[in-house]
Amino acid sequence: MRFILIYLSPNGTTEKTTMVLKNNIEEDGHTVELINLGRGEHRENFGPILATIDAADLVGFGAPAYHMEMLDPMKRFFLALQSAKRNYQFKAFLYLNYGGITSGKAFSNAALLLESIGIPVIGAMKVTAPHFHHPDPFPTQTAEAFIGSFYEALRAKDFATISADRQKELFALRKKRVKVLYPLVHVIGKKRELPITINPDTCRSCKKCVQECPVGAISLNDAATIDPDRCIHCYHCTVACRLGAVTAPVQQLDAMIRLNKHIVGMENLADEIYC
Repeated sequence: MRFILIYLSPNGTTEKTTMVLKNNIEEDGHTVELINLGRGEHRENFGPILATIDAADLVGFGAPAYHMEMLDPMKRFFLALQSAKRNYQFKAFLYLNYGGITSGKAFSNAALLLESIGIPVIGAMKVTAPHFHHPDPFPTQTAEAFIGSFYEALRAKDFATISADRQKELFALRKKRVKVLYPLVHVIGKKRELPITINPDTCRSCKKCVQECPVGAISLNDAATIDPDRCIHCYHCTVACRLGAVTAPVQQLDAMIRLNKHIVGMENLADEIYC
């Protein structure tokens, strides 16, 4: 069978999850194509991807969780699938990297949209990963084995579709508080976004941040500048710049994370397979 893994990985962990999946799928004798929505032409033009996936048997969609949903470029890609009004023949699965607090409505929203355009979902997986400003190793041996077990679970049921009723049961919100918080999260999240600063005296115009910004929000003239209307505050630019020219007060994130844990609590199970 032909697999395509379409993913978004501003800070690298979802890409590493994708590579583990790719290795498991190839070891099972199938072919795998990788498409990174956050790199090159894929950031601006979904057309070639829409043409490519028509020939796939199974398509995996992977992204980090952000504001209780998949990161914005992945949501825009799902809307592009919907707008294209094609008769898609592939089945889909979802995988999500998150910080362990809540996956929110990331799965349920994505599954409902895919269902609305006739794309059946065969399963999903969430796996905890470190936040971008923490240098913790990923994937650990435990995480790698868990990701492998997700593929084995899909394979064991012969990649069968999950019924709509079963999807609702599987992707039900784990905490009632999420239902209350979800309408507020996007407004509150915008107010909590950290300022990103580019120091023109330190910037050497190497274009690394321009090339790696998943939404193409950074441009280069005499020095790099950020378009605030396009920026999604993934803060990858602060990691990509090795010169320290792009900075944000990331130390504030740990305080925000502690508050989130206090309000929402940690999701249980932290790592989970839905089939």
